[in-house]
Amino acid sequence: MIKKKRKAVVFIVLALLLIGVIVYRQFRPEPLPVSPEDRLGVHLMPLPAEMKLKKGKLLLPVRFEVTMKECDRNKELEEMIRRFTGRMDLLVPAATEGMPTVPFRIFCEGCDKEPLCSSACERYDLVVRHNGVTLRAGGYAGVIYGMETLLQLVERRGDEAFLPAVVIHDRPRYPWRGVMIDVARHWIPKSVILRNLDAMAAVKMNVLHLHLTDYQAVRVESKVFPLLQERGSRGHYFSQEDIREIIRYAGVRGIRVIPEFDLPGHCTSWFAGYPELATVPGPYVPDSLFGVSYPVMDPTREEVYRFLDRFFGEMASLFPDPYIHIGGDEVNPKQWQTSRHVQLFMETHGLEDVHALQAYFNSRLDSILLRQGKKMMGWDEILDPGLPEDIVVQVWRNQKSLFEAVRKGRMAILSAGYYLDHQLPAGKHYSVDPEVLPGAVDIEPDTLHWKTWDITMNMAGNSLEGALTLYGQPGDFRGVLSMMGGLIAFPEAAMEEGVLAFDLNTDYGKFAFRLRTEGDSVTGKGSLGIISIKVRGRLVGGDALPGTMPPVIEPMKPLTEEERTRILGGEACMWSEMVDSLTIESRIWPRTAAIAEKLWSPASLTNDTEDMYRRLAATDSLLTLFGLQHHANYLRQLQSLAGGDDIADLKSFIDLLEEVKYYDRMAIYDPLTIRTPLNRVVDAAWPESAEARRFNRLMEHYLEHPEESVLYDQIISQLQHWSTLYRRLEPVAASSERVAEVMPLARLLAEMSSAGMEVMKTTGDDAGKEKGFLRLDSLSIVASHPVAGVLLAVDPAFMQLARKGKR
Repeated sequence: MIKKKRKAVVFIVLALLLIGVIVYRQFRPEPLPVSPEDRLGVHLMPLPAEMKLKKGKLLLPVRFEVTMKECDRNKELEEMIRRFTGRMDLLVPAATEGMPTVPFRIFCEGCDKEPLCSSACERYDLVVRHNGVTLRAGGYAGVIYGMETLLQLVERRGDEAFLPAVVIHDRPRYPWRGVMIDVARHWIPKSVILRNLDAMAAVKMNVLHLHLTDYQAVRVESKVFPLLQERGSRGHYFSQEDIREIIRYAGVRGIRVIPEFDLPGHCTSWFAGYPELATVPGPYVPDSLFGVSYPVMDPTREEVYRFLDRFFGEMASLFPDPYIHIGGDEVNPKQWQTSRHVQLFMETHGLEDVHALQAYFNSRLDSILLRQGKKMMGWDEILDPGLPEDIVVQVWRNQKSLFEAVRKGRMAILSAGYYLDHQLPAGKHYSVDPEVLPGAVDIEPDTLHWKTWDITMNMAGNSLEGALTLYGQPGDFRGVLSMMGGLIAFPEAAMEEGVLAFDLNTDYGKFAFRLRTEGDSVTGKGSLGIISIKVRGRLVGGDALPGTMPPVIEPMKPLTEEERTRILGGEACMWSEMVDSLTIESRIWPRTAAIAEKLWSPASLTNDTEDMYRRLAATDSLLTLFGLQHHANYLRQLQSLAGGDDIADLKSFIDLLEEVKYYDRMAIYDPLTIRTPLNRVVDAAWPESAEARRFNRLMEHYLEHPEESVLYDQIISQLQHWSTLYRRLEPVAASSERVAEVMPLARLLAEMSSAGMEVMKTTGDDAGKEKGFLRLDSLSIVASHPVAGVLLAVDPAFMQLARKGKR
């Protein structure tokens, strides 16, 4: 009996251990493909899919003896090897005849026939040992990426340069990793485009999307319709030979080039040479203002389609990529709605509204592209059941549109959250994941207490239809705003004396709505910075209106595995209303490298923002060394602002400024046009100040560890420098109106620096210290407001210090 009991106990124990092992294996966290220790040992960006640092290193400089096997693009690869060697010479002293020779073996399996590069041809394995390098890639692109990684691996410590011993197995998360550059608003010349292609290759981005036409200009030569560039380009456009050079240059670097011709709106520049394409007769000239304008193509006339057939036939032979982007966004329907012949056409063809009319136009355009052997790509407004499933939808409005597109069987790429002209910090872009939907509609509808208004939102003469639904009772209001085919929820709202107040968190920032409700009407506005939207509507449903039903709200569910495969990737977008050839690189780089990592690296490796910034700084230095001009152009702008004076103090000051976010900058112009000089301090200031971020983090660490004297000394030294900066800048401001307009921020910086030193040095006198904290707090509140389109980006540090004292 005792033996049986022992056996039973042993059996139970073994069973529990087995269950424990099963549960542990099922629920234990997956090991990271790159360990935290190995991650800190490199400056790679983007991080590879898998990496393991080994013992040892390959000392540099050396002479690489390159051997290639199984590559069907040897001529291009030889060009890239020469480029690799030249860049290696920039990083370490050039190898000489007496240097040791080590093998660099390259194996290319070759799968480059696919029009849309897949993980198979972009993957690579890289092994560095003390005596050589081996690179094995799935295709030509993988070879390019492996060489770029090798360049980023170079380390210098004192007088020693080396490559760490490492084993890397790398492949992209998404096959589409792009940069959209708008050359239509402000002209961006070929030399800038080529530099950006080099930078894109360095961070493994593989699609250049050229926005070639808009209201302001047509930027590509047409030999079939020469009046497009003669009357619509303002004298600046890419010749067809320029385009061929850009495509070849990109192709050698593993980058595709996709052209965008924005239709049927955004095309006033087309009508300058060919007014017969327009819905309303001309004459027309390219627009000089920015925004959404009225001119729109006439979708009812066969002559328009014959024109587009010949035009796209010419462009299809010029651009080899399978896709042509047709825009399709922000079509102002006013001309269609007021045109008798368009309305008659819609009635005859059974088109219910202007959305159906645009879908008809897009369908005709898709047929034209198919005849030319091309596939359609467009902004998310083109999404329509009538278009084929192989179109690509580029999502700009919000991430919900991405989910909707892939659920409807379309392939899609994400740009919402990756708009570089919003001037957001790299960390903000880094937080955007294509497969994670922020702000999904998750409020609980109250079907017993509700009201719905049909509303019209008007901004600068442009109207947008939508619906506003309010749920709940006083003290517990919430609701949704329906517009542009999507829903935005607001979990809280207040109603006082007939005024409904709520905030919407959008991809463009927080919109504050204040609406007056009287009877069946609602009027008011929504505001974001200088942007103001007038709202007017009428009550169409509610619990007090018999026969009406509350709108159905279906919360966004996570995507299925099959749906996620339709997310091709994303594109960073650089619109050029407020940049030119001198400033555009500072708006694209280095922030785009953070987006590149989000689209290349495994999701499990893209959650550490602090480490991203560490590697971003190294990447920025590398891109600068390899030819990007964003830092050189910054110094040129400072020299222009200083008017010949020494720029050291001016740089110390402007290093701390940031351009305001989103489109608030437009408030400083009256108005902003294509001819407005972009030469003020706001144009020199960075979208994100690296110096300010460093100081803000320094203050944060000090307040967490006030006992650390090193942190204290660093802050005091910095504050001493800034406290006298205003006085030193006064002579520059006296001779430069552009500097003078931001001097209020220089004065505030000096005053806050003095107040900060005072409170940090004051001991014992509680009353005096409290007074100092209050003064610092009031100064930092004033300094939080922009001046001439720029913000003092170190203000958060002073606010932290003031709040700490108040506690």
